[in-house]
Amino acid sequence: MNTRITSFAALLGSALLALSSTTAGAAYSVSLLAPIAQDQNSYGEVIAANGVMLGESYVKQDCPVSQWVGCLVEGYSSRQPRSVWWPAQGGAPTALPCLSKAVSTSASWDKPCEAHAINNRGVMVGRSYVPKGAFDIGVHPVLWLSPGSAPVDLSAQLQGLPSYLSARAVGINEQGWIIGRAQIDNRQNEYAFLLRDGLATVLPSASALSVKARAINTTMAVGDGQYERGGQSGVIVWTLGGPTTTLRTVDGSENDVHAEAISSAGHVAGFYWAPASKQGNRAYVWYQGRAQALPTDPGYSSVAYGVNAAGQVVGSHCRTDQDIHGCRAVVWTNGVRQDLNVLATPPAGYTFVQAKAINDQGQITGWMVNAANAYRGFALIPKP
Repeated sequence: MNTRITSFAALLGSALLALSSTTAGAAYSVSLLAPIAQDQNSYGEVIAANGVMLGESYVKQDCPVSQWVGCLVEGYSSRQPRSVWWPAQGGAPTALPCLSKAVSTSASWDKPCEAHAINNRGVMVGRSYVPKGAFDIGVHPVLWLSPGSAPVDLSAQLQGLPSYLSARAVGINEQGWIIGRAQIDNRQNEYAFLLRDGLATVLPSASALSVKARAINTTMAVGDGQYERGGQSGVIVWTLGGPTTTLRTVDGSENDVHAEAISSAGHVAGFYWAPASKQGNRAYVWYQGRAQALPTDPGYSSVAYGVNAAGQVVGSHCRTDQDIHGCRAVVWTNGVRQDLNVLATPPAGYTFVQAKAINDQGQITGWMVNAANAYRGFALIPKP
């Protein structure tokens, strides 16, 4: 998300933290996700059942004397992304605290810590950097009990796992069970683990060479498995306490299949690529053993990022010959694709380009962009 900074003063016209669009005939009202600093960008990425959201915004920063060498070598940037929590329907953002601030300030593209998921109780999980020796940085799995609470380092609870270089938590369910990823070597090989009631176990690899955990619900978890070195990937679904299943193809040909989300009812959404088709990515949904490619126009690619218990899928539908400005945030309902720019009215000059998550109430979060490459997160709330 390395984008040019543009002031939002002309757009906002006031210090309001959340604005609502109530255009007659629209299916959704629109709330803006306020950035930490008004002249910075914001991005909505996760939405919980109660409507609170996680995402990203930028903070302004200086280069301390202790890190001037890194700033000189890597190129100093005056801003850095931070993981952010927003209350339901927008409002004042809270930057999540990290285990350590000892991260190069020149690495403007990276966050010192990042929340990946939140459950209905408001507990969040993710990762945080920590110093490792004099010059290196380690990655630890963490948990936040609330937006303002200090992160809890989960590393001590992973001591029974096989050795690893770094680890992160990527999902948490209503029971408090956590799914995560552990990197085992410098070639980015990983295994998936489940942390349940203080006990960590490795999830089955389903014969994959490397496994990346993605998400979890009350009874299932999902991840990606790499089955060829640098080649084909497939989706792995773990029934917690039960069998493991895989999805290796959506259209019957050789596919490269990836998962992005799992609903509370067990729908899996993501994208696949068929090398023989010579086309871009295509969104799909997988439920009760049936995988369905979602409508994607010729000359476009699509990705499904979120899915809810009703089977509604959200994501992006993008022209393959354009950049982000050729994308539209979309929702697929019963297999029918709809442009969220038609179902809701974005602020003047903006386009909804990415829909990243949807909860069981049909509330959606994502981000929009204008011609000056200014980004702002949004929440879409279905109208009664």
